[in-house]
Amino acid sequence: MKVGKAMFASDFETMTLSELKALLPLKEVGLEEIILYHVLQIEDVGFVPYGGFLKEAQKKLEAEALVRLREWSKMVEGAGLKARVLVKVGVPWRSILLTAQEELVNLIALGTQQDDPEELDIGSTVLKIVRHSEIPILVMKRVEGVGDNLFKNILLPMDFSLPSEKALGVVMGLASVVEKVELVHVVSEKEVRELSPQDIEPKTNQGMKNLNMYMQELAQLGLEAHAHVFVGNTVKEILQSAEGLDATLIVMGTTGKDMIKEFWMGSASHRVAELAQCSVLLVS
Repeated sequence: MKVGKAMFASDFETMTLSELKALLPLKEVGLEEIILYHVLQIEDVGFVPYGGFLKEAQKKLEAEALVRLREWSKMVEGAGLKARVLVKVGVPWRSILLTAQEELVNLIALGTQQDDPEELDIGSTVLKIVRHSEIPILVMKRVEGVGDNLFKNILLPMDFSLPSEKALGVVMGLASVVEKVELVHVVSEKEVRELSPQDIEPKTNQGMKNLNMYMQELAQLGLEAHAHVFVGNTVKEILQSAEGLDATLIVMGTTGKDMIKEFWMGSASHRVAELAQCSVLLVS
């Protein structure tokens, strides 16, 4: 994964200095610049219909945000990276996506409330960004507990689709900062509903065979990798695996297809991003 430029989108509550420091290992895989970005929400700057923003309120909030971001930028520059500070007024999710596109960033890092499982609900800023972004999204959670490397122990769910293959490619690109990869394939409840126990075993065997091929590819990069196949609810099995295998990061492929169904039901990758206790990197 070549991450030349990353955006660190902070609301000053969920994305603070700890989360910013967790991005620094990406320097080993080509990170050169971090854009420190904050969006002033329209209602916070006293928007008046047909009258625009209240300039004094906007200037005050901009000045406060710039002071904090410039202080953080010193840490980034001290680590040998470039840092730029941007503060804009707008709708957060739309402003983040537009600015990321304009700035040609390779990764958007976002935060969500760590102790609130409903935070990433259907209308949240993070989920809207996840649904609409064509750029990899890193949803950061509980980074203080992972030591000095968020990327050291990756859980990689594989369903052998193109999105999951892309996620594998990202993990391979991160090889120099990864210590271990746990490959997980879930044979879903839907797949086995009408099958006998004897018919389920060939599916799990094929899943393990496919995972073993990926293990060989990862081994060629010097990565320790293990394969796991489960039968059950996809999201539940992935979340339990992440907890049981002490994953510091889940990397998953996601797709924008079937958006109407996804809006009402949620894709597996988005549900994992909602419910996981560790950070999640979603790859489009």
